[in-house]
Amino acid sequence: MTLNIPALHPEHYDDPENSWTLPSAYYSHDSVFEIEKERIFARQWICVAHGSELAEPNDYITRELIGENIIVVRGRDSVLRAFYNVCPHRGHELLKGSGKARNIITCPYHAWAFKLDGELAHARNGDKVPHFDPSLASLIPLKVEQHAGFVFINMDPEATSVATQLPGLEAHMRAACPVIDQLHLAARFVTHTPANWKIIVDNYLECYHCGPAHPGFSDSVRVDTYTQTMFGNWGLSHGLARPSEQSFQFDASVENPNFSGYWTWPATMFNVPPGADFMTAIYEFPVSAEMTLQHYEIYFLNQDLTEAQQALIAWYRDVFRPEDLRLVESVQRGIKSRGYRGRGRIMVDRARSGISEHGIAHFHRLVAEHHQPPR
Repeated sequence: MTLNIPALHPEHYDDPENSWTLPSAYYSHDSVFEIEKERIFARQWICVAHGSELAEPNDYITRELIGENIIVVRGRDSVLRAFYNVCPHRGHELLKGSGKARNIITCPYHAWAFKLDGELAHARNGDKVPHFDPSLASLIPLKVEQHAGFVFINMDPEATSVATQLPGLEAHMRAACPVIDQLHLAARFVTHTPANWKIIVDNYLECYHCGPAHPGFSDSVRVDTYTQTMFGNWGLSHGLARPSEQSFQFDASVENPNFSGYWTWPATMFNVPPGADFMTAIYEFPVSAEMTLQHYEIYFLNQDLTEAQQALIAWYRDVFRPEDLRLVESVQRGIKSRGYRGRGRIMVDRARSGISEHGIAHFHRLVAEHHQPPR
């Protein structure tokens, strides 16, 4: 049976108060995902890590995104570079995980060796092979930038800067978290989540669900003060917070009792909880139409964690994170049901209150724009 996939029209989201979600096929069909792989994730800046993971020479990480494996490494010259994690000889992956690279990266298959700038250092027997050109055997680079304390990559060699894609974001994040560069990774939860990447973004861009689904979060971050403001390719969720035994605990006299959440196009989220001295980040790395590799990361200033910080990590791991996972996984199942009408009403009120879903309408317009055929 051929699935009828209705066309998207960006203008349908011009009036958020009279808008509907994307058709259900856009959350589940392989042909939709193939378009988004090429038009979105292969052409946009994608955040992959906090800068602390790549602070010193020879530090490296690997990341998986839309079927590609990527190396990001800081060279001996302190320059940050990114490459496809593939040997140009026969395609074997070069590095796994993260850590300190040797000065030479050696392929485990045939021992071809590469400098940290991607140049071929040695190919066994290459001097005896006719017409072998070492200059055509270097690693293939990607664009990479450090921005607002985090590291971004782009597969498009013609891409402009992160600042061009996300204008104004860096200044806002630095004002919300002045210690953003000094943070260190304290915890990382990795899941293969059976949900489309857009369902996960939809979930982040509204607090309509916060009261019913996040009792701990709602006990601290006051939904009655919650606002969501969209700035083109990024959005700010902001609310006043109070100490809570169920989630965030902090000195009630803290000068910055705010929660600031940042969504960045296409699918990375940064959170500055009350106190402004730690952060969380949610990285969405699409795998398929119905699977997303998620990295949920927590950053603190200190590396030796206090009991209170360990308890907060446990709350994120065992309570708050599973609450969202259950939601998006259930939605992914439900949108394919015969009992679902194919689209759902986006609940936008005129006051743009804390439970209004206008952020979703904004996001869906961007998705629709990227689904328009190239001119």
